[in-house]
Amino acid sequence: MKVLLLTGLGALFFAYYWDDNFDPASLQGARVLLTGASAGVGEELAYHYARLGSHLVLTAHTEALLQKVNEWWGCSCTLGG
Repeated sequence: MKVLLLTGLGALFFAYYWDDNFDPASLQGARVLLTGASAGVGEELAYHYARLGSHLVLTAHTEALLQKVNEWWGCSCTLGG
């Protein structure tokens, strides 16, 4: 019980003092390598990074699905199958 209480207090302390200084503009023009970008989490990350203006290198098992992701945004991503 003490361990659970101390863990909870530690988590609350950590969350309270967390300094989130992420700046989305820092990703503009950044080179990003995404693996598994044809579906799921990788696909969503590709969309988000493209919105932020990053230069993407996308990889996946199926090149046809990568073409779909590339055409969706009309970006000039580097594709690797």
